[in-house]
Amino acid sequence: FTEIPGWQHVGNTEWQKQAVKNTEEMVKEYRNHPSIILWGVRINESQDFDDLYFRTNGIAHSLDPYRPTSGVRYLEKSSLLEDVYAFNDFSHDGTTPGAKPKKAVTPDMKKPMLISEANGHMFPTKSYDPWMKRQEHALRHARVLDAAMADGQHAGCFQWCMFDYPTHQDFGSGDRICYHGVMDAFRNPKTAAALYASQSDDRPVITVGSSMDIGDYPGGNIGEVYVFTNADKVVLYKNDDYVAEFTPKQWKALPHGPVLIDDTIGDLLRSKEGYDEKKAAIISECLNAAGKYGMSNLPVKYQAKLAWCMMHYGLKFSDGYDLYGKYVGNWGGKSVEWRFDAVKDGKVIASVTKSPSCRLHLNAVPSHTVLKENDTYDMAAIRIRIEDEYGNTASYAQIPVTIEVQGPIELVGPSVVTAEGGMAGTYIRTTGQYGTASVTLKTEQTEPVTVSFEIREDI
Repeated sequence: FTEIPGWQHVGNTEWQKQAVKNTEEMVKEYRNHPSIILWGVRINESQDFDDLYFRTNGIAHSLDPYRPTSGVRYLEKSSLLEDVYAFNDFSHDGTTPGAKPKKAVTPDMKKPMLISEANGHMFPTKSYDPWMKRQEHALRHARVLDAAMADGQHAGCFQWCMFDYPTHQDFGSGDRICYHGVMDAFRNPKTAAALYASQSDDRPVITVGSSMDIGDYPGGNIGEVYVFTNADKVVLYKNDDYVAEFTPKQWKALPHGPVLIDDTIGDLLRSKEGYDEKKAAIISECLNAAGKYGMSNLPVKYQAKLAWCMMHYGLKFSDGYDLYGKYVGNWGGKSVEWRFDAVKDGKVIASVTKSPSCRLHLNAVPSHTVLKENDTYDMAAIRIRIEDEYGNTASYAQIPVTIEVQGPIELVGPSVVTAEGGMAGTYIRTTGQYGTASVTLKTEQTEPVTVSFEIREDI
């Protein structure tokens, strides 16, 4: 969906002539690109200017009669001269429906409508925000997509946006950076990126929306945990003991909806405590509720069930305290290892382990390792992650990374960067010479990592 430049403002006659020329240049430049599906012939989020947009729409159709036209709006029932009504739907706030119905937005039900933006500034999220916020960021994207898919009236849905970006003084967090992306500025994924990755079946995907560490949550109450995966189900283990398995539940249309992990006790009271099925079920329900709400905020119905259990099964207060510490607080013993297995067609296709970390290591992934020099220089991006021993991003590892280059390349950017959310990045470029080169990354807490490159002549 390619647009003419501009945002909200529409100027005088000369300014509008330039917008018409921009439309002509845009179509001529990109009409042979097969990835283009729509021409954006309105100034993004502008008011209705029918005379101007009659001209821009006509020029796009005359230069490319095969592709439809559209224009990004935040207006409902706006004047529709184009083929598709594109609407920035920022109505979802975490509790409201994911998308507005088509009939409430477009003036012409016979023409297609798509969501051209959603979320974005409604829930900016940094890669180092607490787990609860990063998980909610992903869930908000899921709710909008699910609603748009489920109603059968939306032609498509683009959400804002792919990655964080520099901005002006009125946006950002006082640092002129918009944290609206599902990835950071170096294209390192936040939790929300896993929601999109999991909608494809090209490769196994599993990302857990929590560290499973009680110290990261108010009152030590982890609450609801979601897993973003394209598997059929998720099987949970605690210290290699089977807990339970889970499948997507509340989603109507997503190919692979996030999986709610709402029971971290599961089979353990039967396998470890020897409880019968009925006793295990009611005590497990109460303990899970205590993990979600906290003992001081436990709803009355669970307080009543706990009281019934104490009387019926002869449990003492100390028994309840021990069970809470063992299965909810998870303190007083060895560190807990939670393993989440993604199972598809009866086979484990991917696995994630969550446990308190003792060791960190660097992981560097280059965009490509063969660079070609000809009329101009070539470049490569290097995405940097600090990971724990289980391969999870250490999202609170805000540590400096030193970058050294050798060979016929040069660094584009500073030689020392600080990881944000356990992630960073850099770029290199060729210098007009050929041969082998390398980039070495170092921190004081990890072993160094070297990435090798080959620079060739582009023949």
